[in-house]
Amino acid sequence: VRHTGMQEALMFGHLYKYRLKSLLCMKEDIFWCLFFPIILCTCFFAAFSGISDKTNNFHSIPTAVVYEKENAIFKATLDAVSKSDTQGEEFLNVTETDIASAKSLLNDGKVDAIIYVGDEISMTVAKSGLNQTAVQSFLDEFEQKSSLISDIVKENPDKLVSLIGNIFSSRTYISEKKLTDSPMDEISVYYFSLIGMAALFGGFLGSSVARQMQPNITPEGMRKSTAPVKRHTMIAAEFLAAYTLQLISMAILLFYMICVLHINLGNEAGYVALTCAAGSLVGIASGIFVGTLPVKENVQIAIFLVYSLGSSFLSGLMVHPIKIWIEKSMPIINCINPATLIQDALYSLVIYNTHERFFTNIITLTVISVILCTLSYLMTRRKNYANL
Repeated sequence: VRHTGMQEALMFGHLYKYRLKSLLCMKEDIFWCLFFPIILCTCFFAAFSGISDKTNNFHSIPTAVVYEKENAIFKATLDAVSKSDTQGEEFLNVTETDIASAKSLLNDGKVDAIIYVGDEISMTVAKSGLNQTAVQSFLDEFEQKSSLISDIVKENPDKLVSLIGNIFSSRTYISEKKLTDSPMDEISVYYFSLIGMAALFGGFLGSSVARQMQPNITPEGMRKSTAPVKRHTMIAAEFLAAYTLQLISMAILLFYMICVLHINLGNEAGYVALTCAAGSLVGIASGIFVGTLPVKENVQIAIFLVYSLGSSFLSGLMVHPIKIWIEKSMPIINCINPATLIQDALYSLVIYNTHERFFTNIITLTVISVILCTLSYLMTRRKNYANL
């Protein structure tokens, strides 16, 4: 049967439309491509919520102070360190009170430490932690510099507070320069790996498409093998339908991450979308390749799960340092692992102001996709069956 160009286009649109509808009815594939990444992202958000704030952002330390004896020098020192610094946060948030009230505040968790000011200065805490260690370090530093402060009181009592502030202010002789203007959160790398996994999970759609085009495996394949349609037109429609659905799934995931959970994925939305498109292409191509293997359906699913989850694991989805270890010991794996390439592309957008590394990852993903599609085509063309 000969078809004109217009007939081919109409046939392509017909096949694409109904293949897209049939894919939407495949509940298991939709779950893995769309709902599982969203569920895992929600779990990540619940587990990581507040970690970045606690580890990266400093907040003033609530401290109770009990004066058992007047100490003008220490009081002036507290006044100095309790004033806001250049970032708008004071070192100590001081509450002067009596012993009973101070212990009550400590037990209720409203203060992190109690400082007793008497003949000696001491501290009581309910538990160990960064804040408690910081207060202890402050008291140790005060003890070391108390003689210097006493000299200041004798020579320039009017400038006591300002001079004490200079003594206790931390100085650094290393200037910090940003590689990028984008805000970076260490937890974001886990979300980058999750996006890589979600892109690869598009392979569930790809493997279903490939299986249903093989007449020796499914009834759908039998019907398609006898249909009066050019094979390349059918393959293109099937591939594009699966790719479209995967792109929609990735768009929903990104919307959920950015607009609902407010996860920082950088400031270059266009390049993030390009990464997801390239990653989804690899995912669909991988699934089609696995779907063309001459093994049973259950074996194909097992192979793809091992491949996709293994690739995600090596990218640092479960244990982020493993990617660094691989880079040091076997860097070639990071250069060809699709999930790592997706994660690294997103990571480079946040870290670097140039896009050289980003496009290297995108080109590598595209090359992998072309190789997998070529192998899949070679494995499925010109097959003859004695009977079906």
